[in-house]
Amino acid sequence: MENGWSIALYFSGIAACLALATVLKLRVKIFQRHLMPTSMLAGAIGFISLQLARYVFGWLTEEQLQRIQHELGFLVAHLMAVGFIALALKDRNKKKNKDIANTGYAIVKTYMSHGILGLAISLILAKYFFPDMFPPMGMLLPLGFAQGPGQAVNIGIKWEESGFTNGANIGLAVANFGFLWALIGGVPFVNFLLKRVYKNQKKYGIQEVKDMEIEKSSRKHTISVPKSIHIDDLTIQLFLIGSAYLVTYLLLVAFGKILVPLGTFGETVSDMLWGFNFLVGTVVAFGIRLFMDKMRVKRVIRVNYADNYLLQKISASSFDFMITASLAAISITVLRENLVPILIITTVGGIYTMFHTYFICKLIYTEEQLEHNAALYGMWTGTITTGIALLREVDPYSKSRVPENLVLGSGFAVFLGVPIMFILALPLQGFKLNQPIYYFWTFVAMIAMDVLMTVLMFLNRPGRKENIKQ
Repeated sequence: MENGWSIALYFSGIAACLALATVLKLRVKIFQRHLMPTSMLAGAIGFISLQLARYVFGWLTEEQLQRIQHELGFLVAHLMAVGFIALALKDRNKKKNKDIANTGYAIVKTYMSHGILGLAISLILAKYFFPDMFPPMGMLLPLGFAQGPGQAVNIGIKWEESGFTNGANIGLAVANFGFLWALIGGVPFVNFLLKRVYKNQKKYGIQEVKDMEIEKSSRKHTISVPKSIHIDDLTIQLFLIGSAYLVTYLLLVAFGKILVPLGTFGETVSDMLWGFNFLVGTVVAFGIRLFMDKMRVKRVIRVNYADNYLLQKISASSFDFMITASLAAISITVLRENLVPILIITTVGGIYTMFHTYFICKLIYTEEQLEHNAALYGMWTGTITTGIALLREVDPYSKSRVPENLVLGSGFAVFLGVPIMFILALPLQGFKLNQPIYYFWTFVAMIAMDVLMTVLMFLNRPGRKENIKQ
């Protein structure tokens, strides 16, 4: 991939996989009957194509294959950031809703419970069964499951610099096993709830989803830029996203310099911040959105530059490309070497998430519990995309408020989850300094955050004030 063609070939290769997957979804009945998103099918096509090119036809050397997988990992991380920045720039109604706040609390609580579970498993495995295993590897469970491949590979890359061999690819593997739990485990989970718990609720067939009505609001453009300035609406969205990402980069550089006096711990925290580029980018984008709103109120800005329709499309496209690239980038060699611990961590995580999701939804939602179960389980084992895919099983016509709760709750969780960056630095610091006491403090910090989120959910649960008055 010489002569400056690398970026073009990655883009066109992923696009070709998506095109072929789209044709298969439209023409082959077996793919129509199953819930697998087109982007996951495209990723499987990309993965198989790379393996054939290396091991069957010999078109790639082992070094070239590893370079492609590594660079796809970087691409996944950046696509995730672009997707979240685009979502954060959208204009929204500023209405207060207990469900949104509770969804945010539940998301952060899930990060913590996944972290506690994953770290406990990996420490036990490293101590008694796999002495060469990276002890904090289980911390990839909350990253790969609850945050998706972008974040798992981001942190994996940073941990590679501290001694975690093939961290990025292991992160991708954990995330993609999460996708499998979302889709293969998610449908039976939702069907069980329909038959045993929510018996009176109608189940829509998957085939009905194909004829799903699209809400009129999702087709509306909200931009109001006069045509006299001679710039395309899409270009404006791209410069808003690009500006937010540039500010994100500058902030990360600045934080890195500020943390230098803290020595090794400062370096570790700085690495975590770089790994959470999507989180910093989302906060920056929310800030830009708030600034534009304030300027419009003061009539300094008379134009609405952000277009909800285009931003939604950019975000969705970024996530589609991200999921495709993340699956294509998995290394068979790395997966084979770490298969047993990955299987143990993700299997326990997938089963636990079913029970966790059910009890959380029962606690914080009085309406649309089944829809929230489907969407949150899909999101907590994959991404918002898989959450929406599972939601379509029970809400194919988008009549529930669940998608709004997922998106706005995730935005709220961004601010609540800032301490996660510092918590993730603790086990890595323990590994670098060979001081297991840091693992203990990691558990303490995660349990404290978990308890805090539980208390906030309990205090904010629907009907609590009415019950107190009675």
